[in-house]
Amino acid sequence: MSKRVKLSDVAAGAGVSVATASAVLSGKEGRSIRVSDERRKKILDTASRLGYVPNTAAQHLKRGDDNHIIAVFTYENIFPLDPKSEYYLFFAGIQQEAEKEGYDILILNNWAKDKSRSSRIRLASGAIMIGVSRDDEHITSLVKQDFPLVFVGRRRIGDGLPVHCVTFDYRPSVEKIASILAHSGKREIVYVSSMHSLAEPSRDKSLFLHEYCTRENVKLSDVVIGDSISDDDIDTVIASGSVIFDRLFLADLFEPLLRKRGYVIGKDIKGAIFEDDWQESHKTWTRWENRRLELGAMAARHLISMLTGKDEGTPSSVSIPVIESNSSDI
Repeated sequence: MSKRVKLSDVAAGAGVSVATASAVLSGKEGRSIRVSDERRKKILDTASRLGYVPNTAAQHLKRGDDNHIIAVFTYENIFPLDPKSEYYLFFAGIQQEAEKEGYDILILNNWAKDKSRSSRIRLASGAIMIGVSRDDEHITSLVKQDFPLVFVGRRRIGDGLPVHCVTFDYRPSVEKIASILAHSGKREIVYVSSMHSLAEPSRDKSLFLHEYCTRENVKLSDVVIGDSISDDDIDTVIASGSVIFDRLFLADLFEPLLRKRGYVIGKDIKGAIFEDDWQESHKTWTRWENRRLELGAMAARHLISMLTGKDEGTPSSVSIPVIESNSSDI
């Protein structure tokens, strides 16, 4: 991980005190500290050469800002109004926790095409980022400036940059569901994912499933769906007799095609989904509990602890107990 350049590094490089470097870089020289033009130029040149950026969080703490605003930012073209929305409970959990701690919520969505408008995120003290799509270039810039950010879901930005995330504790639940399907009938599972779902949480689920199957000597076949489902994809699922879908929509795509062939999930084929029933329409499926409200609240607590300088030991994952249902009960 690359080391962040500190104010003290700039001061040492320019041969001045930390107070002098701070006064110049914050635009406050001439108030309590007088700095010559030559020395000011040397400080600025050194900061530029070293790649110094101000620590936004530290500045908020030092000033004792009372700007108690949290931005909730999503790259998805959504607004959290419908309780059946994929993101609604995340927003609800964030709002409840923020209100309890005395923070207002600023909701921003559909990242501006004109990056000059993106500074609106700085109206807030920090931000919680939601959504699969994102602009990594601008997020990298914010992270390098130590603007307080927390992602809902694991995210990796840049090369070794520190990124704060809260996420579901996928591994125990992935292994539990795989065990349910593997310990009856053939020790064989087909895992269906989408080439369009390449975010870190989907990659994590796939990794944990592959590690489990290798350890437990379970045959695992991957079916990756593009823009359509082929006959070979359906044949692979039927031949296995056990299938796990990465997302709800994949189960919804396959189920009618299997029925057309005369196969029913939960009767002829064991099935499960690596997701919660946020649509409230998959109660017959083995899946995990909906803990999105809890994860949203955790994101807010994590961000607030960063803003108050008390982020040590803050939990960053939520357990998701498995619900075993009819789809895997054959």
